[in-house]
Amino acid sequence: MASQPRRRGQETLGTADLGAHEPRFVEAGLERVGDGSHSAPELSPGNSYKLAVVCAGSGKITLSVALKNPVRRTVACDGVPYRQDLAAPSGKVRIDTAALPGATGMVAWRVDQAEG
Repeated sequence: MASQPRRRGQETLGTADLGAHEPRFVEAGLERVGDGSHSAPELSPGNSYKLAVVCAGSGKITLSVALKNPVRRTVACDGVPYRQDLAAPSGKVRIDTAALPGATGMVAWRVDQAEG
């Protein structure tokens, strides 16, 4: 059932009820694993951020984060979030996911400004 991985991803990252009460929130999204996700949030140069990505379903995805030092990771669709600190010297970052063969479910991501 598609709603179970959707709910699991949103609950894991706390994105179901985001609002003004979360001043450090930058961006969040949720996509079907097979569709992949593509995001390019605008980050303020010199600030630090936290990225969290969770895949809920089965199989694995590839996560690519394009920064000064690009990151490419395989993430299992087991509902356990992958977390990474981000620093965007140019203010630009590109976050992409792609399904590996046989992967199904939902992938969610969230970017927040780190506490300074």
